[in-house]
Amino acid sequence: MYKLLLVLLISTYLYSNTTFSEEELSYISNKKVIYISNEFDYEPYDFNREGKPSGYSIELLKLIFRDSGLKIEFITKDWDSLLSDVENKKIDLIHTIYKTPQREKSLIFSTGYSKVIQSYIIRKNEKDIDNIKQLFGKKVGISKGWSEESFFNKYPQIEKIYYKNIEEKLSALSLGKIDAIVNSDNVAKYYIKKYGYGTLKVSNPVKEQFGSRLDDHHFASHKDNQILISIINKAYDNTSLEEIEKLHKKWFGSFSINPLIFTNEEHEYILTKKSVNLCIDPNWLPYEKIDKNGNHSGMSADYFKIFSTLLNLEFNLVETKTWSESLNLIKNKKCDLVSLITNTKERKDIFNFTSTYLKTPIVIATKLDVSFIDSFNKIGNKKIALVKDYGFEKILREKYTNLNIVHVDNILEGLELVAKGKVFGYVDSFGTISYTFQTQQTNELKIAGKADIEWELSMGIRKDEPLLLSIMQKAIDSVDSEQKQAILNKWISIKYEKGINYSLLWKIFFIFLLVLLFFIYKQYLMKKAINEFSELIDSTMEAILIFRDYSVITANKSAIDIFKYKSKEEINKAYFFNFISKESKELVGQKLKEKTKEPFEILAKRADGTKFNALIKEVEFKSKKIMILSVIDITHIKQLEAQTKQAQMGEMIENIAHQWRQPLSTISTISSGIGLNISLNVPPSYEEISKDMDKIVETTKYLSNTIETFRNFLREKKELREVILQDRINLVLDIVKDSLRNRHIKLINKIEETPFKVVTIIGELDQVLINIINNAKDALKEQKIENPWIEIELKKEESIFVITIEDNAKGIKEEIMPKIFEPYFTTKHKSQGTGLGLHMSYKIVTESLKGKIYAQNTENGAKFFIELPYSVV
Repeated sequence: MYKLLLVLLISTYLYSNTTFSEEELSYISNKKVIYISNEFDYEPYDFNREGKPSGYSIELLKLIFRDSGLKIEFITKDWDSLLSDVENKKIDLIHTIYKTPQREKSLIFSTGYSKVIQSYIIRKNEKDIDNIKQLFGKKVGISKGWSEESFFNKYPQIEKIYYKNIEEKLSALSLGKIDAIVNSDNVAKYYIKKYGYGTLKVSNPVKEQFGSRLDDHHFASHKDNQILISIINKAYDNTSLEEIEKLHKKWFGSFSINPLIFTNEEHEYILTKKSVNLCIDPNWLPYEKIDKNGNHSGMSADYFKIFSTLLNLEFNLVETKTWSESLNLIKNKKCDLVSLITNTKERKDIFNFTSTYLKTPIVIATKLDVSFIDSFNKIGNKKIALVKDYGFEKILREKYTNLNIVHVDNILEGLELVAKGKVFGYVDSFGTISYTFQTQQTNELKIAGKADIEWELSMGIRKDEPLLLSIMQKAIDSVDSEQKQAILNKWISIKYEKGINYSLLWKIFFIFLLVLLFFIYKQYLMKKAINEFSELIDSTMEAILIFRDYSVITANKSAIDIFKYKSKEEINKAYFFNFISKESKELVGQKLKEKTKEPFEILAKRADGTKFNALIKEVEFKSKKIMILSVIDITHIKQLEAQTKQAQMGEMIENIAHQWRQPLSTISTISSGIGLNISLNVPPSYEEISKDMDKIVETTKYLSNTIETFRNFLREKKELREVILQDRINLVLDIVKDSLRNRHIKLINKIEETPFKVVTIIGELDQVLINIINNAKDALKEQKIENPWIEIELKKEESIFVITIEDNAKGIKEEIMPKIFEPYFTTKHKSQGTGLGLHMSYKIVTESLKGKIYAQNTENGAKFFIELPYSVV
């Protein structure tokens, strides 16, 4: 009784205007959680978007239970499953439900909370329906299992067309595929308003059955749970009318639909034309595409669904294979319009253009190891791929006169040329390239730069269709910003990682140094100076933070994004070491004491506690109070390094496997022989067993020595040391010899026996030799040489050592010989390689080893020369 009294006091406080019985208060205290139904798609009453229950009934329930002390949880399923669950007591409450005699056998219903009248929905240019007979000989849209199905079954004179849901029915009605549908006033008006079905209207109630009464939506529970319905009825009765009215206005409140206003000529054109032939770019997602089933998809498809609804016009997609083919069909008058096109002078003889309704940046996709391109002028005359007949090509050529453009049919062809190194980059819209990266998983490419122009896209209408131009312009003008943003969000959802703009960074630093040095003598102007340059630093792609006494006084937008702060105000509260992980604090402190001028690598920390690899540079003023910190996220670079190491380890494992194959086969043969003799009752003699065991021990020692050789190679640190040059080369040959032997490649060793001492960085030369030998091995395989060989030679000349590696793989094509050491160029085709490439070999020899590397063709094949000084010191 004491417990019940306590519950009564608490509940009386929560429900001061509600009279609950003692039993109801006890139920509230013990129940704690109410499980409630939620449909997937019954707007505006009950639906689910991205895992969140929403709708009028959902919000009304939250309002009713707001102060009850009961927690509510929604169970999202289809309607039939939810109805079954409440009848079987798996959920406590179902809502937005009509009361029927059949349902009353197992369920108990609340008082009605939403009055519904069923009406005809028709097109605006049709006469209102007063009688069901007006639909005889016509088509209506229905959904299986809905009450409308049993109603229309009584009238065989009407053709029933089945659709899944109301949205499909409204779309079919607006396109003229059916003549009417039946639904509640509230639902129909909601869809017409929210989704822009401006050509439809709600006609008269369906008097023959539905119109004779007002249906109620109810809350319902199992008959054994009458107490819950009693609680809901009392709570609903005591919910303020103002709150219910506010909720009703939110979901059903009146806001006008502004139908398009056409001239008599335009209206007549739409009624006469009824359908328009549409051409698109067949392979240009996310903007548009013709899928494998011949359907129109992409952003333009979503726009044309809206246009079709607004205009009551059907757009017939004409299938093409390329953009050029689509343009030719317009010229031949087989298409009436193209969905997205650039307005150029050359095209004005063929097209009339609407206003721009889509804009997108122009970007370039390259391989991962290309530095950020802050200006297309820096591309020079390198080859870039571009889809043939794209309208922005002329704009590009006018702005960047040195571009060397190669035409392709589509984006996939262009990106493939980049991946193979046949072109430097592929140019297209940001949306197209980023969408392709996301869906095709092209991990070896990235967006490396942006042109200083935007691609403005309009609709192109045939020159001889002026009325269609004015109609489509009105349709474009009627699409509001929310609809445009929804389409954009649907198709473009990833961001590209901007590159490192070193030149711009140093220019900004120089400006900052000059300005801040000047204002150091005028402290009261400091804040003004920072405000003047905030816009400038916001334009950089690196994070820039300015500190005074190690506290942030300003930061650019990139800093806020990279370090995941919510706003500039929040990051301005941070301290210097808030951005440094605990693993790197000691290193950073040491660098600050040393006043290092060079960038260095650390593990940085974001606001949410996550960490990332970063390259930072700190600039301190003479006052030691003002400091600028620039930060570059190098996570993708570290990932690339890891991939390179994995590829190298894979090659090492492959070489180990080749060296182990024969010894393991020997051990297996001896063991199998002994086992076979025993199974045949022919036991071997002691001498035979002893001899076999000696052979196994000898072979095992060879395996052990082999793995020791690889272990020593992998453990070696890249440090300056005096070594015997022949020893380093022979170590490499020991590693690759079995791999070559397995491919029947003869290794010819012409290394001088007199030991040559050299002071060099060990490990560097080994990588270069392995890379060149692997390239030769792949070239021999690709050319299918019958008697392949690789020859390596070492000679000592006056002041250098010369190592040559020659093969008989027919040589390197003369036109590509000057390019083989260029960045990102490879002589391999489908080979995996080490990931270093000839360019990295060139950098190692010329920069680390202070030597030279070059190649020539001989009568046999290609011959690489490596010239090394006696010492790199």
